[in-house]
Amino acid sequence: MRTLAIDIGGTKIALGLVEQGTLVDRRQIATPTVNDVNLFADTLLECAGEWLSRCDNIGVSTTGLVTEQGISAINPDTLAFPAPFPLAQALEKKSLLPVSMLNDAQAAAWFEYTQLDSQVENMAFITVSTGVGGGIIINGRLHQGQSGLAGHIGHMSVSLSEPKCGCGQIGCVEAIASGTAIQKASNQCFSPPISNIELFEKADSDTDAEAIICQSAQAIAILCCNLKACLDLDVIVLGGGIGLATGYLTRVNQAIKTRPAAFQVPVVAAKGDYDACLLGAAFQFRE
Repeated sequence: MRTLAIDIGGTKIALGLVEQGTLVDRRQIATPTVNDVNLFADTLLECAGEWLSRCDNIGVSTTGLVTEQGISAINPDTLAFPAPFPLAQALEKKSLLPVSMLNDAQAAAWFEYTQLDSQVENMAFITVSTGVGGGIIINGRLHQGQSGLAGHIGHMSVSLSEPKCGCGQIGCVEAIASGTAIQKASNQCFSPPISNIELFEKADSDTDAEAIICQSAQAIAILCCNLKACLDLDVIVLGGGIGLATGYLTRVNQAIKTRPAAFQVPVVAAKGDYDACLLGAAFQFRE
């Protein structure tokens, strides 16, 4: 089986050709302004190019809340969709292929679950990237909830006072730990501004850079411990551009070790590396 996999994020869109569960080719574009569903579908299919005629289906993973009606944004600051945004329907009509769509972190959670070495029943996937997202596996099944909201753990509040999140709540993990939040904190500290990549490179020798990264890692550690308390997870898998950055996982695990033993949970790196969400888009067809 060949699947055109599409992963839609706040800053980039990755497309891949997945054959028998293996990513054999990949390309990437910047995320355009998303207004018209037909124009957006055309952009994606044009980018797929020659792959499309070889594919049996299309799997999409995307930031935002995914329902049968389409996509809507939980945090428009990450990526604003005119809601509901019926992308799956538009792609299916234009490509004449079956289309399946999931929230990106939910899709990655299912892929990562299929890759675990040990017999695990309960796990979560957390992506720390432009935003912070998650997917939850309970008793060996992806838990989406009645409305599809399950797993949007980046919008669990870990602070009563600040900052305000784009979703409208106060103190969300996403508003503290995401790549967007890190960049905002960095811009306030460094002049001229530096990128998040440069921030991580400076962290070994610059206490301000280290403090910004550690604040993010601490928020993710609190989230992990909260999930352990709530769901008694066996393991948490960490992914995303920030989550997989050098030293970030170590910082998260060190912060978890400072908390009471009952709430500690092992956190490991995503086996899908930076393409866990892209592979998850294809693995929807392997339930």
